[in-house]
Amino acid sequence: MKQIDQFVNSIYAHLSGKEAKELKQEMRSHLLETVEELKAEGKSEQEAVSIALDRFGDEKQIAIGLLTMFQSQKKFAKRLLRSAMIFLLVGLVVSVTLFMGDKKYSETLDMMDNVTQSFQTKVEFTSEAKLALEEMIERNSKWFENISYFALLKVSEVDGKSTVEKVFTHGQENTGESGMMRVDYNGNVGTEWRAEWQYKTYSYLKYEFLYYIFFAISGVLFILWGAVRFYNRNRLKAFG
Repeated sequence: MKQIDQFVNSIYAHLSGKEAKELKQEMRSHLLETVEELKAEGKSEQEAVSIALDRFGDEKQIAIGLLTMFQSQKKFAKRLLRSAMIFLLVGLVVSVTLFMGDKKYSETLDMMDNVTQSFQTKVEFTSEAKLALEEMIERNSKWFENISYFALLKVSEVDGKSTVEKVFTHGQENTGESGMMRVDYNGNVGTEWRAEWQYKTYSYLKYEFLYYIFFAISGVLFILWGAVRFYNRNRLKAFG
């Protein structure tokens, strides 16, 4: 019926998309049901349509006001979603950056572990070993740029007592930000070799909280977006 279609379209003129289509169909069905009921009471089709539209006429302004409010909520939900996506992307960028920064510390640990393992079969620290360590430091300069102190220690048993001897040092002890890092390796000949070092600047997991802040904010915004969207859709269905 043309009059009913025009009336429904005028109410939902400010709403578009799937929601508008569903609401229009629901209201049109309500109006048609009312028309059929009035016709069953003896009213003509034109009278029935007029009465049905009059009954809904008082609701038109309310409908327009509610739909305007729903549109505002929809825009607010979009802003929430956009903000959530931004925080998520920023969080990913920050996480990757921090991960790459922290990765260098694990790589340094692996390097020191390899150093001690290279002395697995050695009993004495020779001039050749000293030269090898110096070449190793030069070869791994990108890691040693942030190492203020490095030493190789030989731990051995003498007369039942453990003795510790620093056989190689590089840099100055206690001039960096970090505490003393150590890695030990027991050789096959009963001698333990230990590497110890300190970092000039040390920020491992210093900014770990940033891993969680951005993702937490993003999660809250996603939840709010979902809640607003769910509430809006349910209200629109109830209204329709």
